[in-house]
Amino acid sequence: MKTARISRAALGPLSIILIQFLYSCSDHEITVTPDYFPLSDNNSAQYQKQYLNTQDHTIWATHAVTLIVSGDTLIDGLTYKKIENEHGILEKVVRHEGSKYFGRNHELYGGFSKEYLFLDTSVPVNGTWEYIKDGGQTKTEYVVKEVNATHIVNGVEYKEVIKVEVNYYDSYTDGVNLEFRYSTKHYYANGVGEIYTYYPEQASNTFGSSLNITILPPSK
Repeated sequence: MKTARISRAALGPLSIILIQFLYSCSDHEITVTPDYFPLSDNNSAQYQKQYLNTQDHTIWATHAVTLIVSGDTLIDGLTYKKIENEHGILEKVVRHEGSKYFGRNHELYGGFSKEYLFLDTSVPVNGTWEYIKDGGQTKTEYVVKEVNATHIVNGVEYKEVIKVEVNYYDSYTDGVNLEFRYSTKHYYANGVGEIYTYYPEQASNTFGSSLNITILPPSK
């Protein structure tokens, strides 16, 4: 029986190639671009909506909704991803550009509003951006409260979480001065998307109750 032998001369070039490969891997680390609102087609997540009694925070009602990325739509020359619920009803349209995530019917905006920025992952803690709307009668202010945070939702610990507070103002009292009305909360986890949302009674469109929306663990 013959035994295969590799000469030292043959090993020399192979060794050099292997060393160069290992060096190139260590010298050039692979970087992954953060994504706090994944928009790949057919990507889906299930959420639990809980309506809480405003007075004692007991649960009034609970139901689940599944959101699915269902392809592209073109609006004013810009391409957005459609996000529909399990019944095929459009919930949001979103697009991603660099560190910025833009929406139209998202959060408390009904129908196709003007495009607005709802998340910018490059903004540091306490950084803000805002929109003056309705001819100066209302304002929406976004405030980054935490970055690289850890947050537990329905028993699952999420890391690299960005927490955003959204403050709503209007001048309906005197028509001139903007007054604070209420705040909502939106938490986004890298590689997962929005994991937690809170709407107070004034924003939840349900008398006497606030609304918690939490992401459910993926089904096994």
